[in-house]
Amino acid sequence: MLPQARAPHPGEIAIIDLADIDSPDPAKRARLAEEVAKASREVGFFYIVNHGIPAASVGRMFQSAEEFFSLPADDKNAVSISRSKLFRGYIPPNHIGVDQKLKANLQEAFQIHLDLPADDPDVAAGKPMHGPNPWPAAMPSLKPDMTAYQGQLWSLGQRMLPLFALGLGLPEDAFSPYFTKPMIMLRILHYPPQAPDDSTESIGTRAHTDTGVFTILAQDTVGGLEILTKGGDWMTVPPIPDSYVVNIGEMMKAWSDAIFSSTPHRVVNRYGLERYSVPFFVNPDYDTIFKPLVTNPAPTDLPQFHSSLDRTKNIKIGEWMVDLYSRIYPSPYKTAAAEKPLAAAQ
Repeated sequence: MLPQARAPHPGEIAIIDLADIDSPDPAKRARLAEEVAKASREVGFFYIVNHGIPAASVGRMFQSAEEFFSLPADDKNAVSISRSKLFRGYIPPNHIGVDQKLKANLQEAFQIHLDLPADDPDVAAGKPMHGPNPWPAAMPSLKPDMTAYQGQLWSLGQRMLPLFALGLGLPEDAFSPYFTKPMIMLRILHYPPQAPDDSTESIGTRAHTDTGVFTILAQDTVGGLEILTKGGDWMTVPPIPDSYVVNIGEMMKAWSDAIFSSTPHRVVNRYGLERYSVPFFVNPDYDTIFKPLVTNPAPTDLPQFHSSLDRTKNIKIGEWMVDLYSRIYPSPYKTAAAEKPLAAAQ
């Protein structure tokens, strides 16, 4: 039986009020940045409130998710990710991907990236991860709903990037050059109820770290998100009304020289209810290099970078994502990537 995760202690996961995020007062922005930095160092997860995204927008996105996942299988499979080399579209339940050594996820998903037209230079050149999104003909409302919400979340993400920069002692605009054509991704997810005695062989989402810079997650009221603490136990991240959960990804961990923590997490739907979530992934440009922008002041305590990342090599995040996604998702890519050790991020 899967061990029960513990609840967080009061204040263990910070709740950060973003009311001053656009303040003209540098001191207020600096105080807010330090809160973000502290949570990013100590836990790698935190809540944000007063973030500026209307509750109606979040509610509409959850309604869209429920409507999409209620479509007949044929309608969803018409936009299957297995048809796309851009890693966009529908991901069916219990998917494994090319790497058959992975445990299945008890979830289904639909994901989009930045939508680019055919005449975009990178699209015309066939650059990986660049192009249009597929949309289900059976649900015309999904495109405007997801596109509008993705725009709102990307605006919030751009407002948060200066906080991370300030928290690392960098200029507020330090990350701007890496987001000229970002590989942002919006995903809607559906988790069926999981039997209480299910083992770790099959859970909602297997333990992983996120690939990009940071993630902004909307949870429904069911719960199920669990994170691995530095003490080695699993801890729940309960839903809080009108909040988002933010967590650090491998790209930010690399930029911060591992000052910020990219924390393993999973989803276990123990509650006997249908669960939905909507994560937005802030990913930089394809050609961005995994390279520290600061120096960790405690190198003797420096956690190892992800096993697939070598800081002495010029590894592009886009190439890493293509290699990773081609193995974890049902994909038309049939490459030697499936024979390599799998990166845990996703």
